[in-house]
Amino acid sequence: MTVNLLCERAMIRRTTFYKHFADKYEYLAFYIRELRDGFESQLAPDIASGHSESYFNNMSRELYYFVTRNRKLVSNIANSSNGNMLFDILFDLICQDLLELIRGEESKSSHRAELKAAFLAGGLLYAVKWWLESRSDITESEFTESLAKIIGGGISDKPE
Repeated sequence: MTVNLLCERAMIRRTTFYKHFADKYEYLAFYIRELRDGFESQLAPDIASGHSESYFNNMSRELYYFVTRNRKLVSNIANSSNGNMLFDILFDLICQDLLELIRGEESKSSHRAELKAAFLAGGLLYAVKWWLESRSDITESEFTESLAKIIGGGISDKPE
């Protein structure tokens, strides 16, 4: 999607768009952060801390709902000619969020924390891509419970 098309659909002028965003990729990063913040704002305060199984269950459920409601959009982004760049943007944003959670669980920052965040972010993105491409009939509960256990377990390193 070009900046011209973004501006046309949103009914804003190009100069206004560029006053707030360097390009469409910066806008996409902003949009994704806003979605995440919206998901988190719906959580109870004790769950929103990001350090509980309920947090991962709820965030996985919101991801499931978003992808199922916007399956065509998500699939188009994943398969677009700019897909790698968009994938990189998503990866960076998810990785940053996971790194904050991991560092909250570990005693100090380390390369290990960065490696865990990168591994989990990449796994999450490719799991969603697999789900879209395979046309899997995975249920909401299978999706949310599996992701919550994988991500929650990867962050905490605590045996189940």
